Amino acid sequence: MNKRKRIAAFLTFVMVLLMLAACSQNNGSGPAKNSGSPNVKGTNSESASEPVTVNLFAGTSSFNGNLDSNWFTEYAEKNFNMNINWITVPNTDVATKQPLLLASGDYPSVFWAGSFSNEDLLKYGQQGVFVPLNDLLKAHAPNVWNAIENTPALKQGIIAPDGNIYGLPFYNYCLHCYYSSKLWVYKPFLEKFNLSMPTTTDEFEHMLEVFKENGILPLTGSTDGWNSDPTTFLMNAFAYNDGGSFLRVTDGNVELSAIQDEWKQGLEYMNGLYSKGLISSAAFTQTNDVLSKQAINHEVGVVPWGCMNCVVGADHMSDIVNWETVPPLKGPNGISYAAFSGNGVSGAVFAITNKAAEDEKIAVMKMLDYIWTTEGTTITDYGPEGEYWTKAKDGEKGLTGNRALFDINFQPPTPFTWGWNQLGPIYQSEEWRNSIVAKPPFSADGSGSEALLQYYTEKDYKGKQPKEVVPASIWIDPKDSQSYSLLKTNINNYVKQWTAEFIVGNKSISKDWKSYVDGVKKLGLDQYLSITQKAMVKPFDTSGFQRDETVIQNLESLK
Repeated sequence: MNKRKRIAAFLTFVMVLLMLAACSQNNGSGPAKNSGSPNVKGTNSESASEPVTVNLFAGTSSFNGNLDSNWFTEYAEKNFNMNINWITVPNTDVATKQPLLLASGDYPSVFWAGSFSNEDLLKYGQQGVFVPLNDLLKAHAPNVWNAIENTPALKQGIIAPDGNIYGLPFYNYCLHCYYSSKLWVYKPFLEKFNLSMPTTTDEFEHMLEVFKENGILPLTGSTDGWNSDPTTFLMNAFAYNDGGSFLRVTDGNVELSAIQDEWKQGLEYMNGLYSKGLISSAAFTQTNDVLSKQAINHEVGVVPWGCMNCVVGADHMSDIVNWETVPPLKGPNGISYAAFSGNGVSGAVFAITNKAAEDEKIAVMKMLDYIWTTEGTTITDYGPEGEYWTKAKDGEKGLTGNRALFDINFQPPTPFTWGWNQLGPIYQSEEWRNSIVAKPPFSADGSGSEALLQYYTEKDYKGKQPKEVVPASIWIDPKDSQSYSLLKTNINNYVKQWTAEFIVGNKSISKDWKSYVDGVKKLGLDQYLSITQKAMVKPFDTSGFQRDETVIQNLESLK
C-alpha cells in the first residue's frame, strides 16, 4: 500500500471512531425532548477537561426542593463543564447563618442566593473577602457587563464608591410592581350609582359617601398586604409619599416628606374621611384574608393593593375585570403623584469570595453570561421548553406590542424540580418581561391578569412620579451603618405610628403637630438626612418612565 493510501485509510478509521463516540454520547445522555438546549459555548461536549467543582451557597425554601436533582442543575453542569456542590440553608436562616460563616472564616467560595446589604458589600469587599467582579465580568460574562452598562437601575445600584462591583442582585424589571401603591374600585358600583371615575380628592370623597349611603363599605385596607395601606395613595394628592422611606428630593436635596405642611394637609383630609366613616377603622388592624373576603363578596367599594388578582385569588380570577384602578388624585394644591419604587436595586444575592479558585470563578461567570440572556433567563426559571413555557407563535405580541418570544404557562408544583425559578442573580430584564405573550387583558376568565396590570399601570400611573427620587441604592460607610440603620428604623417607625394616630383621631393634628415634628427632629433627623444626602451621590432620574400611548392602544386591541 502506497503512502497516500495508508493516510486515507487511517483518516477513514479515525472518522469511524469519532462517529461511534458521538453515537455513544447521545445514547440517552442528551437533553430531554423539547429541552430547548442551546448551542452554549464552552460546553462539556466541546471540552476534554475535567469538570470544575463549584460550591454554591443558597438560601432556599420548600419550593426549591432538592437542587441536586433539579433539571437546570443537571443542565448547567453538562453545558458549563462543572459539578455543582450546593450548600443550602432555609431562607429563614440566611440572616443568621451567613454572617456566622463569614466571621468563622469557613465560608463558601460562591454565595449564589445570599442576602447582602450595600454596607455588607463594602465591608467584605474592603476586607478582601469578596472579590471585585469587574474584570471577571468583562472577560467571561460580557452579557452581564453590557446589561449593567445599559440598565441605569443596575449601573447606579451596584457599583460601589470605589468603582468595584462586589455583588450582583436578583434583577426583575416589573413595571406594575414599580407602581404597586394602586387603588382599585369595583366598576359595577360606579355604573349602578351613575358615578364617574374620580380625579380629585373632592370627587373621591363624594364617591365614598355614595357607597356608604347605599350600605357599601367605602374604603378599607389591611396590615399585611402588598401596599394594602390606603394612606400611601391618598397622601400623594398632597405630598410625595413613596410608602417606605417617606423621603423626597427637592432641587437635589433630600427631605423628609412627613414633616412638611403638605403632609399635614394630607393627614387632615384622611382624618376627615375617617371621622365620616369613609375609611374603615379595620383598615389599620385587619389582615389580608378578611380584606380578600370583603372584595370577593363585593362588600367594599375601594381596595388598596398592588395587584387585584392577588386579592381575589385563583378561584375568582374572572372577577378581576370588574375592578379598575383609580388614577392618582389631584389635591387642593394641584399635587398628583404616583408612588414609585422603580428606583433601582440595592444590595446583592451573589458574591464570589477569596476562597474561589480561578477556574471556579470562570465557570460561574460563563454560566451567568448565559443566564443573563432572554433564552437563558427563561430556561433557568422554568426549565426545558414544552414543560412550563413554549416559543411564541407567529403574530403573537408581547406586553408592549413587540413581537413576543415565548409563552409562559406557569402553575408550578411544590417542590419545583425543573428550574431555579428566581433563585440567585437572575436577570429578568425589561426585554425579557416584554417578550412574554400578552393575553387579552379583559379576558372573561382572568387569564390576562399580567396584561391587565400592565395596562392600568401604563394608563393611570406611569409618568406621574416625581422627576427625581432617592435611589434604592445608597452607600453608607460601614463604620456608620449601624447608627444609620438605627436612625432610619426609629424615624420610620415614629412616622408610621403618628400618621395612624392622626388619621384615627387619637392625636390632634391642630394641637399635636408641633410635638410630632419636634419628636422626629429629636430622633436625629438632621444626621439621618445628612448621611443619606452624602451616600446618595445623585438622585435617581425617573425620566425613562413615561406614559406610552401606543402600549395602551395595543393592549386595548387584544381580543
